[in-house]
Amino acid sequence: MEPQSQTQNSEVINYHGFRVFQNQAKGYAPYFQNMLSYRLHKKMATNIIVTGEAGLGKSYLATDICRVMEGLDKHGKDRFSLDQVIFTYSDFMELVLRLPQGKPIVFDEPSYSMGKREWYKDLNKALVQTIESFRFRIHPLVIPIINKTLLDKIIREQLIQYQITLYDRGRATVYRLKPSQFRDQTYHEYFCKLEYSLSDMHLCARDSCLDCDKLPICNIFRARYERKKASVQEARYEQAKELAQRQETRVLTLTQLENLCLQIKDKFLKHGKIDVQSLRVAMYDTYGVKVSNAKGYELKSALEMHHGEELNISL
Repeated sequence: MEPQSQTQNSEVINYHGFRVFQNQAKGYAPYFQNMLSYRLHKKMATNIIVTGEAGLGKSYLATDICRVMEGLDKHGKDRFSLDQVIFTYSDFMELVLRLPQGKPIVFDEPSYSMGKREWYKDLNKALVQTIESFRFRIHPLVIPIINKTLLDKIIREQLIQYQITLYDRGRATVYRLKPSQFRDQTYHEYFCKLEYSLSDMHLCARDSCLDCDKLPICNIFRARYERKKASVQEARYEQAKELAQRQETRVLTLTQLENLCLQIKDKFLKHGKIDVQSLRVAMYDTYGVKVSNAKGYELKSALEMHHGEELNISL
């Protein structure tokens, strides 16, 4: 990471293609990245959580850690791909199976999701799965999360090796987590400070892309990340909408559904008979209410029995 508080005695070193400031007097050095490289070389499991308030840049820091870990190729391009940032357990397992050994993964938390509990359930499954996968493939896992207590107790006390706690944008403290072999507790040993700026600050000085009118076309890493995140959020919005509609349909009584149908009878009556498929389409197009095929036939029978004369139905 690139410290913000530079001094006259600081020197810039090249670390895997990224600019890192080093100052022996002030203690600036890529200590954390060196430790990650060591653990990767020794094929040790490395699960990292990045905690802190919303809006401090947890996801940006998580991706920057992985970008520096993998470095740049000879053309100055990231070896770390945006495909390695995932949002679901199924995507995580796909990466574990197909990524080459040593490639890191960011399991990111969308700001908005259909159900936070589902996301944490996925996350817990992913963490457990890394134990087995590490016998064959080493994939450092970095997880931005508001608070680690949202994780399962066993996972947060046994499977996390490092916790990075952001206390301000660009400033964080790294702790090494060590479970006691004799007591039911976990020790949090101070490891180092992280003072960093975004790795692409030389390309764009903004600390966020969200209010930038160039976001749709910008090609720097964090802009591409924000576009991917937005597409995931839109998909989850649609899932949430469909879930809400299904729930609303279930709580509507048969009588209420009948009354809705009577308002749009011209859309599903054909030659004096109720066309079930037309009824289903008309209910969704008009009211946004999804009616299953079985419910559609139940509704047809109810309308014929209760409103046959009103609908002028020929049985």
